[in-house]
Amino acid sequence: MKKLCFTAMNAVFMLLFTNGLQAQTTQTQLKQVCLANTEQFSITSKYVAGENYIIQVGLPSGYSSSQKSYPVLYVTDGDVCFGMAKTIALDGWMGLGNDIKDIIVVGIGYGQGMDVLLQKRARDLAPSIDTVWPIGKPYAKSITGRGADNFIKFIQLELFPVVNKNYRINQDSVAIFGHSFGGLFAAYILFTQPELFKGYIISSPPIIWNNKSLIKLEAEYFSNHKELDKIVLLDIGSLENRIPFNEQSLNLINELSQNIQAHNYEGLTLVTRIFEGETHSSVTSVALSNGLRTLFGK
Repeated sequence: MKKLCFTAMNAVFMLLFTNGLQAQTTQTQLKQVCLANTEQFSITSKYVAGENYIIQVGLPSGYSSSQKSYPVLYVTDGDVCFGMAKTIALDGWMGLGNDIKDIIVVGIGYGQGMDVLLQKRARDLAPSIDTVWPIGKPYAKSITGRGADNFIKFIQLELFPVVNKNYRINQDSVAIFGHSFGGLFAAYILFTQPELFKGYIISSPPIIWNNKSLIKLEAEYFSNHKELDKIVLLDIGSLENRIPFNEQSLNLINELSQNIQAHNYEGLTLVTRIFEGETHSSVTSVALSNGLRTLFGK
């Protein structure tokens, strides 16, 4: 495992007074900046067509000096969500305020830029093909209908063993966070292989996907299971229904929540939240911070 570092510009400015006050850059140096208590490695998957996933691991500040095992939060869309999750959980005021337990954060990403991320996340996180919903059409060429199942195999059979071998994980406290397609993916796991995680932070899942297949999947799960011993956070922003072709989003999140509640699963803790004033983008951090407090609060 190696430390996660970036290259940053360190500019030294000197003020020169020539016909007024001017700022001039006189020296520019490139230095590496490392994220504290963060490691990075890659795994080439045999289940996802040889994809080389970039895995980032954020550790509690006292990890190296202790022998404790820690809860772990797996984060999809690691390229854009890992830094946020690590900062909120480990480096920010939530940790300083002693709001949550020390945890390990694991981000799953691609490390190939935003354009690649948008296509590959669609491939990996969408559990089925949708040929109708207009918002999904730009990603149609990336979605095979088997991507989510292959990605689950990667997580279960390739990623979990590496993380469990190299880090001290509390196996009774393993959770996943996913937003948008990531939320759809987390919900898909919940109703197909719920044993993979204890906690689920499901943020803004497009329940409309493939003719509301997620609602049908939950009904199928209930027909064969009466127990679901999990903690599930189902979140959405109140402004998400203003997105064109997403007008049903709030109604659908309520429909799924009501169906789950009506089935009265044994052992299930379900918290459904509509965050006022939040959009599909801004709700990400709100859902994450609230989910951390619910899953790992002291």
